[in-house]
Amino acid sequence: MPFITYSPMDTVSASIAYSLKELVKFEEAENVGGMKHFRHGGVDLLELNTIHLNADFLDEYLKTDVIIFLSRHGSIKNIPALTVHPEGNWSNEAKLGGKPNELSVSSPMYMARILNAMERNNKSGVPVTYEATHHGPLLKIPSLYAEIGGTDAIRNSKEFASLLARSVFESLNDDVSYDKVAVGLGGLHYSDRFARLTISGKYIFSHIMPRHHIQNISMISQAIERSVPRAEIGLIDWKSLRAEERANVTGKLEELGLDYEKI
Repeated sequence: MPFITYSPMDTVSASIAYSLKELVKFEEAENVGGMKHFRHGGVDLLELNTIHLNADFLDEYLKTDVIIFLSRHGSIKNIPALTVHPEGNWSNEAKLGGKPNELSVSSPMYMARILNAMERNNKSGVPVTYEATHHGPLLKIPSLYAEIGGTDAIRNSKEFASLLARSVFESLNDDVSYDKVAVGLGGLHYSDRFARLTISGKYIFSHIMPRHHIQNISMISQAIERSVPRAEIGLIDWKSLRAEERANVTGKLEELGLDYEKI
């Protein structure tokens, strides 16, 4: 079962965790690496002693099949969204944790479970979507972020904190139907086309490389391998790419022996 983590340094994260504690009764358990630890049945809740972006050390302390980070999502335009995403840096910059040109191990199944639960519980009209892979921490244990984004009114809303808490908890025992695990290639940072494919039961995703990083095709091999389970196909947002970019991506996928589909 997973470790759900939150950071008191992120008020939205702390609010989601508070809603989770209201939803189900967590008992205090033995500290982990000096961090507060709570348990409900087989579900663990961990209070980080830092911001999530810098939690690379969790590989050392946790033995679990997945780490779920409860978090706020920030954007310049304060775009409202309920999101999930894996971590990693597609470029030689790592301004928000992790390491340059390194991807964390992702959990396609848990991302899909939470995405579906958010879609099921969401009556607000706020979009439910994937975000492209971005920022830290860098982890070998499969991990993902579940986030609330938008204006302060949305991010600080008890209603949305409760929605996300309930969705994460319900997802832990959900089943997800899908055909294959895919790498998403192209499109924008908010990957609604890929999210619809997951919600319809077609594909779940290891990592998503948006168009503005598509030149870094050497990293596609990481997006395939750093995933539990491993990616089986490349999904290309065809119209979002230029002809040269399409040729480079399909050439790399063929070199790696990975089937691909244009969407």
